Amino acid sequence: MKGKAGPECKSKSGHKGSGMSASAVKMSESGDPRLEAARRRLRESAGQADTLEAIREIVTNLLGCEEVGLFHAKSARNDLLWSYGVDPKRHGTLDAFEEPALHRVMQGEFHVTRADLEGKGEWTKPVRVFIPIRSGDHVVAVLVMVNLLPQKVDFDEADIKLAQVLSDEVGRALFSGSTHAGA
Repeated sequence: MKGKAGPECKSKSGHKGSGMSASAVKMSESGDPRLEAARRRLRESAGQADTLEAIREIVTNLLGCEEVGLFHAKSARNDLLWSYGVDPKRHGTLDAFEEPALHRVMQGEFHVTRADLEGKGEWTKPVRVFIPIRSGDHVVAVLVMVNLLPQKVDFDEADIKLAQVLSDEVGRALFSGSTHAGA
């Protein structure tokens, strides 16, 4: 896990249902209870719709973002497969974000984009988080978090570890075998 201060941090590598129940958030012996809760919620999802709802719950409740899109990584334009709070007319493709680091995300790196306030070297809180979604050794989709909630101060190393869970588990849940997410 590599981190970098400043403009980017990267690393290789009311809702329905019970979702993030108190029992799912018990402190595990392995550390951060959020990791275990997210892993359990994704592994216990029943079908595509429930997996997409699990993504929404994890991103909203554990990572602090209510604008998220899942984009296909293997189509010509990297089309939007599913979103919550993201305007599909404005962000219908991954390319619409015009992010120079997208080629690295497609190689499997996480990327956090921060904005520089008026070129003064004063970095704002993260404005976009790009999470590669893997199936086996291949990046099959990219989960993009847009504009963190106002109370979310930063996207830190603990959040990167949680993003790693999403990267590993979402691909397994949505893209293994013949199951594919739809918009």
